[in-house]
Amino acid sequence: MRIELASMAGMTLASLVMIYAPVAIAGETYGNALVLGGGGPVAEAWESGIIAGLADRGVYLSRMDRIIGTSAGAIVGARLAMGMTPEQLTHQALIRFEGAPPVPTQKPPPPPDLSFLVSQLEELNAGKTTEQSVGVEVGRWALSAHPVATESEFVASFWRRFPKKQWPSGAYECVSVNAADGSLKVWNESSGVPLALADASSCALPGFFAPVEIDGQPYMDGGARSATNADVARGSKTAIVVVPTAGINHPLAALSVPRLDLEVGILRKSGCKVALILPDSASVRAFGQSGAEETRNAAALDAGRIEGRAKAKEIATFLSTLEASGGNSSPQ
Repeated sequence: MRIELASMAGMTLASLVMIYAPVAIAGETYGNALVLGGGGPVAEAWESGIIAGLADRGVYLSRMDRIIGTSAGAIVGARLAMGMTPEQLTHQALIRFEGAPPVPTQKPPPPPDLSFLVSQLEELNAGKTTEQSVGVEVGRWALSAHPVATESEFVASFWRRFPKKQWPSGAYECVSVNAADGSLKVWNESSGVPLALADASSCALPGFFAPVEIDGQPYMDGGARSATNADVARGSKTAIVVVPTAGINHPLAALSVPRLDLEVGILRKSGCKVALILPDSASVRAFGQSGAEETRNAAALDAGRIEGRAKAKEIATFLSTLEASGGNSSPQ
């Protein structure tokens, strides 16, 4: 039983198709895509569990023709494309790469105020502005905000994750936003950028981390545009979209739901079949109160693995039905 979000209004979809159209090359078909959304370390753990749980039941998402990640999903997607086993994937998801955790006796600093980012994304969801305008405004704010770590410290944590410069495979892509002009940037093997830099830029959440400079341009988290960026899969025959933020009690997470609905509508309008994997009730509980508590990583991973096993038949049926029909990509 596939979980789906409510369909969007036709006029809104038509206008957004015009905005999103440059994402894909007209007439180009990519086969099967896996889209991995963002949501921080807890989402990274949950997505790793989902992938491992599906693999436990013989469904291997590493075989998808495209693996597209945003923020936490960029980290998981890179590991998957590198050929990590389910056990390696889940092990890596629980390692802290940002350095030693804070000393318990020290009072932790207050979390950065993300209200500006939230307000900009609310305006985007309401159709009051464009994604590029939001990117410019959020980028200006991100470049002036005081981050919790310097750019060099943040990037160093990604070199520890991905010490090799080469891209894992031609199937892998990750999404960032140019903090200077607000434009979408999809990094891939042909970009000529080390994996660590591309992934760091996809995870540089405005307000938390400074934009990452690549080739003289500052890039920030793809979540400044969308937590999923599922429309990047436009042109694919099928897309499995993994959405850690659905159902999570956090302002940024709540904003991701209507955004995803729009993107799924765009994919289907383009002829792409879509299956969604959203956190079930047990996974939502495992995420904790806000979905941003790193102490919940292990619980989220375990819940994701159980959910992945439970949804394996559904996803296997989705893929096998398409194969049996010769990959028919007519809209649902």
